[in-house]
Amino acid sequence: MERDPGDMAALAGRLAAAAEQLLLAVKGMDDLGWSTDSYSGAHLRDVASCLTNSATRITALHRGRDPWNDAAGHAP
Repeated sequence: MERDPGDMAALAGRLAAAAEQLLLAVKGMDDLGWSTDSYSGAHLRDVASCLTNSATRITALHRGRDPWNDAAGHAP
């Protein structure tokens, strides 16, 4: 299935933005001493990290690079 580059770039942007917003929400919760009933701040930070990593991989694929090497900090 051919993926539209514009759609892929938009998805990567949404994932990165969602991760940033989630981290801001967790920081605000931490600052106020608040937590969710089901997920710890660490769990939510892990989710944000996964979203950021997905955005990075999508961007690397969109640019024709190997996302696993990029994630490990290796230049193509």
